Amino acid sequence: MLKVRTGISGFDELFYGGILAGSMVLVEGIPGAGKTTLGIEFVYRGAKDFGENGLILTFEQFPESLYRDACSLGWDLQQLEKENRLRVVCTSPEVVLEPESRFLEQIAGEVRAKRLVVDSVSHFRQVISNPLKLRQAVYAFGNGLRRLGLTSFLLKEQESDDEKLHSFEEFLVDVVVRLHYGERDGLQRRRALEIVKSRGQPHFSGRHSFQIKEGGIHVYSLRPLLKEPQGTLAPERRVKTGIRGLDELLRGGFPEGAGVVVAGEAGTGKSVLGTEYLVKGALCREKGCYISLEEPPERIIARSASFSWNLSALIDQNLVQIFYTPFVDVNIDQFIAEIRGLIGRHRIRRLVLDSLPALISGVQDAAALREKLFFLLAYLKNLDCTSLFLYPTVVGQEDRQFGIVQSLVQGSIILKSILFHNRRMRLLELYKMRGTAHATGNHLMEITEDGVQVFPRPGGWQ
Repeated sequence: MLKVRTGISGFDELFYGGILAGSMVLVEGIPGAGKTTLGIEFVYRGAKDFGENGLILTFEQFPESLYRDACSLGWDLQQLEKENRLRVVCTSPEVVLEPESRFLEQIAGEVRAKRLVVDSVSHFRQVISNPLKLRQAVYAFGNGLRRLGLTSFLLKEQESDDEKLHSFEEFLVDVVVRLHYGERDGLQRRRALEIVKSRGQPHFSGRHSFQIKEGGIHVYSLRPLLKEPQGTLAPERRVKTGIRGLDELLRGGFPEGAGVVVAGEAGTGKSVLGTEYLVKGALCREKGCYISLEEPPERIIARSASFSWNLSALIDQNLVQIFYTPFVDVNIDQFIAEIRGLIGRHRIRRLVLDSLPALISGVQDAAALREKLFFLLAYLKNLDCTSLFLYPTVVGQEDRQFGIVQSLVQGSIILKSILFHNRRMRLLELYKMRGTAHATGNHLMEITEDGVQVFPRPGGWQ
């Protein structure tokens, strides 16, 4: 069947290219979730980009307020109206629900509309109180849309947070899209989109983060980022860390594309190890990227200056990139989706993320966290980017997220600090390196002005 591309960034990928032509899509959510913006963008993109004229039917907002709101996103609805490619109509629900009314047919014909948004069908309940008659009226209204060949977005206010309760409209339409707008632990609210129902066509399940920004809605769907397996597997190339003693423990280096967590308490050397990994790679002409969610680049550069590394020079030569985004502004889905462009654009082969808890702290659901980490790791591996995820730990504090991270990463390095004969000593343990031989046990580690030095010892440190 013919599919209609909505033109909403990231939305069509959730339906493998678009929604079926003639579908009725119910979009429901709480106030502020983005229902009206999603509906208007569907019609606007159709008229502007796909030659499908549209009709916006509103029961509560005057056209001027819609023009203003759309203009703030860069959409000129009035210009499309002048070109007879779009029509904004403010009317009452009684007019469109009247059985003998030809209002919708007439106005859709005038603009030769192919797309329609109704804001909102919740108003139908205000004019018809009898549940049976209301259902019959909505059913008749929907059949009218199908006869006119319209692909329609019907907006509806969510009646309850209980996801087990379903309104009768959900049973009548072809597609149900639910918009979530949740608060998380005192931080800013996050928007997410979920396809609850999609009759007659496959879709990606789960919640997908989205943002409303200049230009419109951007849905961050992670699944389409994965690529299909490529034939037979070639032997894994080793990526030498360049850190003295560590490559010996690793039997030559990290497997290319591996995701490795580097965990330890404060002061054990995680950031130094991560920075040196990028510096040594850059000296071998392998481009690296340090993504900081907590420290600005100036501090990272200043910290590296205490070693024998000229990080600033490597940055000037475009061999090392430092990107800083405060963790309070980070959306994990957006981060994973945008990392594709970042790595591809700069041809990055080594990545350090400082720190992983700052990225995942907002994902409290264990299943959701496991899924998002899976996509992050799989996508970096597909890009042949060998990555270190720095993970601060606290002694005696249970960390459920760390257990999930440990189960998904290919490798795990634990940095420790112990007091021995009144002397503070650092240790490095290769806790895990999936699918490859490596030395086990604890090994002495020092941090000098030349960087990290690991002292491999058979069986580890005694």
